[in-house]
Amino acid sequence: MRQTILTQITNALAGRHTYFIREQDIQLYLANYFLQTGLYDNVFIEYHVPGALMPPYLWSDANNIYIDIVLEKENQFYPIEIKYKTVAQPMPHLVFGQNVNVLLGQHGAQNIGCYDFWKDVKRIEFFEAIFPLAQRGIVLFASNDLSYQNAPLNPNVGYAPFSIHQGRHVLAGTELNWNGALADANGRPGFIVNYDYTINWNQLPYHQQHYYILT
Repeated sequence: MRQTILTQITNALAGRHTYFIREQDIQLYLANYFLQTGLYDNVFIEYHVPGALMPPYLWSDANNIYIDIVLEKENQFYPIEIKYKTVAQPMPHLVFGQNVNVLLGQHGAQNIGCYDFWKDVKRIEFFEAIFPLAQRGIVLFASNDLSYQNAPLNPNVGYAPFSIHQGRHVLAGTELNWNGALADANGRPGFIVNYDYTINWNQLPYHQQHYYILT
């Protein structure tokens, strides 16, 4: 089923003919796509998980755990986390029938963006490990910031262990942690991943300079 979901996400993104403005656009678009397939017993958005059910939880948002999408099929649950990190870029947008340009937000802080990807990966692993009916989930990371695809020029830079550059392979059992004592590490602890991961950026159709990771 997980492979089916991965294929459906790829097909949904390939069939999108308008631009995503915010992360919520991707979330609602995919949720609606899943609903229209008729394959799932339930499609949940902003699925709340009480922090008391998540020991040990590494982050300070234990009372504010929400999963972007959860798919239910035959009493099996598949969590999906979504991130959309952008740099300022004008995009065409239809507003009450008028074609206008809007400016995507400037997120910056690529080091934190990289960490957030791996945090979502680890959260997905936590859900599977803690809840018997939760299956291995999926992380979607989209961006028009091409710098994410490049390896750090300095392999010893603080965020390098969290890099999401093209072609990176991370083996199961790898510890991801910051290089050195950094302010950015406060509230962002390191962790060990349970699965092998390969970072492969794919172009998002109809989106200028937009690419995504699906894992």
